Amino acid sequence: MSLRLRILLLIAAVNATVLVLAVGASLVAGPAEPVTAGALAEAFRVAEDRSFSPAACRYARFVVRVFATGEEAEVPAGPPAVRKEAAAIAVRLAAGIAEGARGVQVDAEGMTLHFAAPTAGTRAVYVAFNDRARRDAHANLRSVFLYLFAGTVLLVTVTYLILSRVVLRPIEALARAAGTVARGQAPVPVAGTGHGDEMDRLVESFNHMAGEVHEYQGHLEQRVLDALARAKAAEGHLFVAQRLAATGTLAAGIAHEINNPLGGIANAVLRLREGGLSPAKSEEYFRIVLDGLDRIAKIVQRVLDFTPRETDPMPVDCAEVCRRAADLALHRAELRGIRLEVKAEGAVRGVVGDPQELIQAVLNLVLNGIDAIPEKAPGTIVLSAWVERGLAILEVADDGTGMDEETRRRCVDMFYTTKPAGKGYGLGLAAVQHIATDHGGELEIDSEPGKGTRVRLRIPLGRP
Repeated sequence: MSLRLRILLLIAAVNATVLVLAVGASLVAGPAEPVTAGALAEAFRVAEDRSFSPAACRYARFVVRVFATGEEAEVPAGPPAVRKEAAAIAVRLAAGIAEGARGVQVDAEGMTLHFAAPTAGTRAVYVAFNDRARRDAHANLRSVFLYLFAGTVLLVTVTYLILSRVVLRPIEALARAAGTVARGQAPVPVAGTGHGDEMDRLVESFNHMAGEVHEYQGHLEQRVLDALARAKAAEGHLFVAQRLAATGTLAAGIAHEINNPLGGIANAVLRLREGGLSPAKSEEYFRIVLDGLDRIAKIVQRVLDFTPRETDPMPVDCAEVCRRAADLALHRAELRGIRLEVKAEGAVRGVVGDPQELIQAVLNLVLNGIDAIPEKAPGTIVLSAWVERGLAILEVADDGTGMDEETRRRCVDMFYTTKPAGKGYGLGLAAVQHIATDHGGELEIDSEPGKGTRVRLRIPLGRP
C-alpha cells in the first residue's frame, strides 16, 4: 500500500471517528432544542392570545389554561382521551401555581408557561405540540448531521490536498530521484516546495548528496575499469610467461631430438666429402641427409605451431588438439619411460575458438601428468576427446601420485605449486583455467592420493 493511500485512510479514519462520536453524543443527549423555533413562537402566540384558535395552528394540538383564581381551568373539547390528558395537565398547572412556579418549560410534548402576574385573566397555560413539531425538530437534527458529514468530507479532502502538496509530492520526487541514483544514472535535481521549510532543506540536502554520489560513482567506475585493465594485462603477461616456461621445459628435449638427426647428417656429409663412394652408397648418404633435414623441419614446425599468435576464433578439432599436444610432449615422455595414448576416434568438431590456446592447455595437463609420475616408474597418460550433451570434453588422465583435497582445491591458484624450487612456478593449471574460461567452459579435476589425476576441459559447442 502506498504512503499516499495510507495517509488518506488515516485522515479519513480520524475524521470518521470524530463524526461518529459527535453523532453518538447527540443521540444520547437528545436534541438540543425539543422543538423548532417556529413551533415555540407559535406556542407563545397561542398562550398570550385567547382568540388564537389551535385548530388554525401548525404545531399546537390543544391548549389548557388556568385562570387567576387557580380553581378554574379551560379544557379543550375533543375525544375523551384528549379531555382526560388536558384535565391531568390542568391539575399539574394548578399545583404549580400553588407552589409559586414561574417561567417557561418546554419539552417535546408541549410548553408550560406560568405568568408572574395574571395576564388577560390567565395565570398558567400549557400548549401541547402535535407530531409535526417533533418531526420538524428531528429534521433539523438530521440537517445538522448532514452538514457535519459534509464538513468532515471537506476537511478530509482539504487536509489530504495540503499534505499531498507539502509532503507527499516532494517525497515521491525524492523516491524517484533516489531510484535514478541507485541505477547509476545522472540524478535530476528535485524541485522544493519554495516555502523554506524543513522539506525544502531536505530536498536541498538530497540534491547535494545525489550530486556527490554520482561524481564519486563516476570516479569509482573509472578506477575499477583501470584496475580491471591492469589485472587483464598482468594476467596476459603471466599467461605468456607460463607459455614461455612450458616452451623452456620442452627446449631441452627438442634440442636433444634435433641433435640426433644432426649427428647423422654431419656423419653423412663427411663421408660424401671424402669421396670414393659407389653411386649406391652415395645415394644412401644423401637419403640420410634428406631424412635428417626432414625430421628437423618437422620438429621446428611443431615448435612454430606452439608459438603464440593473434588468431580469430575458428572451428577446432579437439581430437587433433590432443594429438598435437601429445606430439609436443612425446620426447619428454619417452625419456621418462612414460607412454602417451590418444583416444579419439576420428574428428571431434563443434568447438569454435583458438586451437593454439587449447593445445597449450592440453600440453600443460600432459606435462603436469609427466611430473606427477615418480622417477623411474612406468606410467601412462591418456588423452581423450569426445562430445557429450552439447559440450566437447578434452580429458587428460595419468596414473601418478594424485592430489589430496587441499592440493586439489588450490591447484588452479596462480603461483601455487607442490614441485621443488626451480621445477614449477604455479602457472600451468592457472593458465588452463584461464583458457577454459575464455572459451566459455570450465575445468573439472578429479584426484585422490595414490590413484592418479583426471582433468577435464568442458567447452561449449558453437560458442565463438
